[in-house]
Amino acid sequence: MLSSQPEFQNLLLLHGRDRRFYKLKMELELNPLDQNRVREQIGKEKLSIEIALNEWRELETKNNSLESEIISISDQVNRLKRQQLEVKKNEEYSALQNEINSSLKNQSLLEDEQLDVLMRIDDARNTAEIAENKITLKIQELEKKLSSMEQRSEEVQKDIKTLESEIEDARKQVEPQFLSHYDRTKTVISKPPYMAPVEDQRCSGCNLRVSNDVVSSILVERKITQCDQCGRIVYAER
Repeated sequence: MLSSQPEFQNLLLLHGRDRRFYKLKMELELNPLDQNRVREQIGKEKLSIEIALNEWRELETKNNSLESEIISISDQVNRLKRQQLEVKKNEEYSALQNEINSSLKNQSLLEDEQLDVLMRIDDARNTAEIAENKITLKIQELEKKLSSMEQRSEEVQKDIKTLESEIEDARKQVEPQFLSHYDRTKTVISKPPYMAPVEDQRCSGCNLRVSNDVVSSILVERKITQCDQCGRIVYAER
């Protein structure tokens, strides 16, 4: 059987290394895309923390602004009350009292608003602290994953370089006739496997039934044969 011959075994060895080479190349090409997705996720997580912190800061700023307005109104009311003590006409006194009442009403509204803001500050603070704690841990895990992916990329580059040399050595061990046939097959098939065993009269590469002529070529004539469906080199393992 052709597949048991040393010459064909050398071809299978080359094919195995080519398959691994293709897999590593694909991994190397996809790795940067995967890294970018992790970086984007890290960015989103950091943004969610920043959003929570910004909401907290904005509420604190709002509270400080309200506090300043309330103090300003309180000062104004005290000033108006002192003016009341100095006026002698009822009309002037009443006008000042109206202004005082209006100011006190505004102050009351601002105090109600401030109370609402203070309650929201507590919620925002809790949310920000929870987000910062939980998301920071998640970011750390993502950064570890990113570092591992970067390290893996370096390892793959080294493996590819080593495998290139091994493939070159393997090609030297294959008979020229087999190698020529194999290289032509690689131009037809876009990706591995370029060789596939026949099982139950089906090519395991495309999973389609091969013709009786193909089976005869493999088992009887024992020559290098291609699947008449997909073009892969097919063989019998036993």
